[in-house]
Amino acid sequence: MAAPVSPSGTSSGTSSGTIARTRRAILDAAVTVLGRDRSAPMSEIARAAEVGRSTLHRYFPDRAALVSGLYVQCAETIERTVGDLQLDQGEVPDAFRRLVAALFEHGQLVDFLFSEPQHNGYGWDDERWERAHIPMALLFVRGQDEGYFAAEFDADWFIRALWYMLSAGWEASAEGLPRHLALDRVVRTLTDGVVAHPERPTS
Repeated sequence: MAAPVSPSGTSSGTSSGTIARTRRAILDAAVTVLGRDRSAPMSEIARAAEVGRSTLHRYFPDRAALVSGLYVQCAETIERTVGDLQLDQGEVPDAFRRLVAALFEHGQLVDFLFSEPQHNGYGWDDERWERAHIPMALLFVRGQDEGYFAAEFDADWFIRALWYMLSAGWEASAEGLPRHLALDRVVRTLTDGVVAHPERPTS
């Protein structure tokens, strides 16, 4: 007798750990495949994830469901990453650099999702996304109080500028700029701008 099927489309005989790993493998493969070719078929994603097409469709019946799953993963990943950084601890410059470096690691996922033409059509969770940014905003306010961040800007502009510069860094890295140089340029542009400072060494 076949194992009963759970509401998620997987058999109840399958462990939750296996379900989570398979789902993550599919989502990771989707980012890579769709990042190269947005018109790639679901079958190509299944091959990249090393699962059968029937397995892929049990988890994600169509492309819309798959992209929606990527949005959920993105929000969860950023929220978890930022929370783990403990941005309220340590010196502001150090915390800021930890933040930029950590977010840079998730460039492929975030950059793909923000270039999706139907961004809001896939159930994007604005509330969760905004919640993930609260520690960033608090870091910025703390930095202003300590004189590190300019007083004339607000937290919203800080977060916008952060994501825009990260996007530029991801794009440059994808085009061949060594990853460590792309990250360094993101940090330096956000902290020093592009105006020369003769007293500071160049890299």
